[in-house]
Amino acid sequence: MTNLKDLILNDKTKGIVAIVAAIITYFTPDSIDVIIESLLGAYGITVLTLRKKNGE
Repeated sequence: MTNLKDLILNDKTKGIVAIVAAIITYFTPDSIDVIIESLLGAYGITVLTLRKKNGE
């Protein structure tokens, strides 16, 4: 169970989810985008840009 939790909370997994969400939001209407962005925020993804944080 810990391995699954580690996999879900891994930064690479979050990156893949963010990329898929960005592609989905491109094709969906704005009303659905708000729901997707809310779910991403609950998952811990607050920014949908591809760049490293300062200091990394």
